[in-house]
Amino acid sequence: MHAPQRTRRVDAELYVDVLQFYARQMPLLEERRLEEFLETMTEDGSIEHVPNGWRIEGRSALLTEMRARRGDPEKPLVGEVSARAARAQDVAYYDGIVYRYWFDRMRIEPQPHSDDLLKVSYQAMVSMTDASGKVSFEPTTTVEDVLVRQDGEWFTRSRRVTHDSPHWADKIHNPS
Repeated sequence: MHAPQRTRRVDAELYVDVLQFYARQMPLLEERRLEEFLETMTEDGSIEHVPNGWRIEGRSALLTEMRARRGDPEKPLVGEVSARAARAQDVAYYDGIVYRYWFDRMRIEPQPHSDDLLKVSYQAMVSMTDASGKVSFEPTTTVEDVLVRQDGEWFTRSRRVTHDSPHWADKIHNPS
């Protein structure tokens, strides 16, 4: 039996600082303020979905992908479509949906020799509510971020989203 891996403790000020970063960042995505959301990432930032997903690097490429998939909550539901099918068909996966991100069990790991670099991991869930009030959920995930502090502000350098189901991208997000 292995002893649990211990991480260096962070002080309350750093912990709250990181929580406030996410409290500022994620509503921008939920509100589809994509340019502002991407300003919370480094210019070369990346988002990766595993397993059986994709990796997108750089603000410009991320903006193109997000504009194509994030949709508009005021439009009708796109229909029964998976994330993979939405990408293949070039449709907005989240039309007609209000989505929220929920985080728990956040672990912040300062990196050796730098006060300006953190690894942050947490469990996450996405809820989706359609116009009728029906709520559904995406498969749960573990997220690993690398945050870098520049000019006193935190930015996401990379985000790796590991889905608990290997078939997450083929799940119909709004089944009838």
